Amino acid sequence: MLTKKIIAAAALSLSAAAVFAAFADKAEERLPATTIVTEQDIKDNYIKMAHAAYADSLATALNLQKKVEALLADPTEQNLNSAKEAYKLARIPYQQSEILRWDTDITINAELDRDGGLNSVDEWEGQVNAWPLDEQAIDYVKGNKNAGIINQKEGTAISKEYLIAQNGVGGEANVTTGFHAIEFLLWGQDLNGTKAGAGERSVNDFQTDKSGLCSAANCDRRRAYLSVVTQLLVDDLSAMTAEWTEQAANSKGTLANNFKTAKDGLRYMIFAMKAMAIDELASARMHEGLESLDPEQEHDCFSDLSHVAIYYNLQGIRNAFYGGYQTIDGEHITGASLADYINQQNPKVFKQFDDALNAIEKNMQVIYNAGERSEPVRFDQIIGQADDAPEKTAAFAAVYQLVDLQSAFNSVEELLSLQALILSGDGD
Repeated sequence: MLTKKIIAAAALSLSAAAVFAAFADKAEERLPATTIVTEQDIKDNYIKMAHAAYADSLATALNLQKKVEALLADPTEQNLNSAKEAYKLARIPYQQSEILRWDTDITINAELDRDGGLNSVDEWEGQVNAWPLDEQAIDYVKGNKNAGIINQKEGTAISKEYLIAQNGVGGEANVTTGFHAIEFLLWGQDLNGTKAGAGERSVNDFQTDKSGLCSAANCDRRRAYLSVVTQLLVDDLSAMTAEWTEQAANSKGTLANNFKTAKDGLRYMIFAMKAMAIDELASARMHEGLESLDPEQEHDCFSDLSHVAIYYNLQGIRNAFYGGYQTIDGEHITGASLADYINQQNPKVFKQFDDALNAIEKNMQVIYNAGERSEPVRFDQIIGQADDAPEKTAAFAAVYQLVDLQSAFNSVEELLSLQALILSGDGD
């Protein structure tokens, strides 16, 4: 199955990723169930969805690794662009999987790492997708050609263990691992502000030192860094995927089994939806940049692919509510859902959520489509637009609609007699 997914990932291109459908895009996937669903039905289906999203994330990371290896074997513009395409594709399933992050309440006392496994999704995620990233922790920046681990010519050899040990040292923005470290290495700094254009890393930064073609110092260390950090991403996603298999769900000590047996499973799902919608998307990933006019606050600021990241984060929320996930090879993983459960107890509350999510989707689609035009308007450009520009109007509308979900969450909490859900206000 994983081989099939890798082939599917390798076959997709930037243009294919641009039209990649999401599960809830089809109206029939949002129709209420005709049979009674139970809490356990919902949890069992959510485990299948989680495994599918992580398996896709792993497959696309392996595809990214393949493209990185090709780039390092033959540093050409074509191979650099292929690696960038693979990065973009990898963001689609991973961003949908982020909805699983907020599991602290059901894992904090479980000691799941006693057998060498993962302790929680939230703890694991900081090594995989932490942001914002201070470029100077990794490589040269404008005004400082000697910055970062790469330019410590006599420094410690670059290994997975070393990069893990350096992650967050001296400040949480000193990110040295994960997606955004790879993104920075492939694109370099984006010095365009709110104007068009992403980072423009020279492919000759990946030549060997001995080739005489290296366009910046310490190319061998840069090559080693890119290779090692990509392998670490693959390793991390392999470990997480293994935690959500059918076998894992029936094995004590795994994340899947812990979720399956947790009394607060539905509360965790609803909390995650709320955290992603209000704390992450509305606040950290959209409003902070829009309000401060600061493109450094966008999620994928080197590649200008924030429209992909935030759009598929929204799909993660919709997936959790409607109970499904569309894989990279087009399969729909579907079953009992929160939407079914809520609708069968109070159709009015279901409609409140359904209407709200559909309204948000329309505005987020405007943002996504703008980023995929032949002459794209990316999220950093939207930040710099006049307030009455259609893309910026849609972006602010989506932010306000996401915040307004608070009312729908309140209705669900009351309906299901849930303890009040409290957000930390952090976010990465």
